[in-house]
Amino acid sequence: MNKAKLLIRISAIYAVIGVFIGSHMAGAGSHLFRPIHTHILVVGWLSLFAFGIFYAVFKIPRESKLASSQVWTAVVGSFGLTTGMWMYYFNPSWAPEVLSLIYFIVGGTILVISFFFFLLITFKFGEYLIDRN
Repeated sequence: MNKAKLLIRISAIYAVIGVFIGSHMAGAGSHLFRPIHTHILVVGWLSLFAFGIFYAVFKIPRESKLASSQVWTAVVGSFGLTTGMWMYYFNPSWAPEVLSLIYFIVGGTILVISFFFFLLITFKFGEYLIDRN
């Protein structure tokens, strides 16, 4: 799996969604979507992009299960957090409030695990973290 390509492509999708939501808010004159817009751009676009650049720059071993786990928890967690946040704030009629809350919490927790995995990677593969100068 090409971790950098996967993360950067998904981050680009989040960027487009975030910009679209921002444009909608500006056009509508409403900031109702602000928390979702912010999290889509910070968690979805910025964090996934940063992780993708990390894997592109530093040669973390391709077969690392820790790195693969970090990538997939980042992808699943960012999706779960942002869609769970939308469900929680907008309370769609098809989703019970408790389901929305649980979905939001589980998505955020998976994302926290991803960041913890990233911390472990920086120490486990520290010898690969070298300056390019």
